[in-house]
Amino acid sequence: MTRSAGVVAAQREVLGNGLAAIVRPNRSTRSVALHLALRAGGAFDPPRRSGTASLAARLLDRGAAGLGAQAIARDFEVRGIAFLARARLDSLDITLRLLSRHLPFALERLRDLAASPTFPESECDGERARVLNDIAEREQDTASRAEEALSAALFPEGHPYHAPALGTRDTVAAIGREDLQSFHAARCRPGEAVLVVSGDVEADVALRLSERVFGSWTSPAGPTGRHEASRASDPNTPLSLPDAPPPDAAREIIVGIAGKTQTDIALGFVPAIRRRGPDLQATLVMNSVLGDFGMGGRLGGAIRERAGLAYYAHSYVWAGLGAGPVVMRAGVAPQGVRKAIDLMRRTVSAFRSRGARPSELRDSKQALAAALPCRFETNAGAAALLADCEIQGLGYDFPDRVPDLIAAVDREAVLEAARRYLTPDRCVLVMAGPVREDGASG
Repeated sequence: MTRSAGVVAAQREVLGNGLAAIVRPNRSTRSVALHLALRAGGAFDPPRRSGTASLAARLLDRGAAGLGAQAIARDFEVRGIAFLARARLDSLDITLRLLSRHLPFALERLRDLAASPTFPESECDGERARVLNDIAEREQDTASRAEEALSAALFPEGHPYHAPALGTRDTVAAIGREDLQSFHAARCRPGEAVLVVSGDVEADVALRLSERVFGSWTSPAGPTGRHEASRASDPNTPLSLPDAPPPDAAREIIVGIAGKTQTDIALGFVPAIRRRGPDLQATLVMNSVLGDFGMGGRLGGAIRERAGLAYYAHSYVWAGLGAGPVVMRAGVAPQGVRKAIDLMRRTVSAFRSRGARPSELRDSKQALAAALPCRFETNAGAAALLADCEIQGLGYDFPDRVPDLIAAVDREAVLEAARRYLTPDRCVLVMAGPVREDGASG
């Protein structure tokens, strides 16, 4: 068992079956948040079955351990328990929010849903139809189309980040009950899971209760699916997904969507940023100055505030179990697309040339250092953050180490990150909306 002080103030224990259990007491409320995260997100979808993790997550409460959907819903409702399950790129996350007196029941039911879902055929059919409807709506959303086209271009076919986590029309239509069962058996295992209990509990009591409920969860024999080769020789090595080859030139992609009044721009650079990389904090400071601080950093100032071109303009760092890029985003009127892109490129060029000003460096470092403690203001927020740190191999005490890591970032490190990861000659630019192939307004 390990303990962390500071803002984390939690205890961690790895059960005999490999599940990592973390308990963070917060006796200021009578509520508890449970968060079970599994390395079973969209990145682990089987070939030609993108959307499997997402569909599986949506069906977990439709049948489990001999219970039907109505019984599960009724048991949650009478106890006032809020349930949510969703698949992200790297993880499948299940969250329960409840009063602390219901903790024993909630842990039992959480184990049922995670370990023994039945995926009833009738529920699969209905949920698949709803997913296909969501995909149809997404196809008309300029922001979603821009992001998907960018991912498909930066990550080649076969890479775990190539396809959308929700899936496509063809792949979702092909997912059957047997696919869901096979995926669950391969990926939803205690050794790939993190359980966080945050709220009105005593740490030792909650850990023992978690061990009693989850300790008997076993993994079936058989392969664990895709992307396990990186730690086959040592199961304690944090899982990493394969790298994508960097773009060999600058490339533009037009995604025409008729009838829209906005064009979404997505500009992505080399997918080489690692969550466990030594320069992560310098990269995050760089991104804060570039397009995150305040109303969108330098990008927001240039494109939105001074030029008046954008409804929004910002940037973010995308990195998880696999390396990812810095992405710059803007939503503009069609007639302002080329001018907005020009301002994006000028902003990147200036940053690569001169780096961050002292005031920008100071403000961004302060903002980043203050952001993580804010996640601990709610039990659900704390549980989600601690689970993600474990899933990504950062360690549950990572939030306590962040302030010192950020404080050590200097101007030279930020400039080096900008020159390494903002690569104007190796990038992908996507424009989604009413645009012609020459990028002019439609």
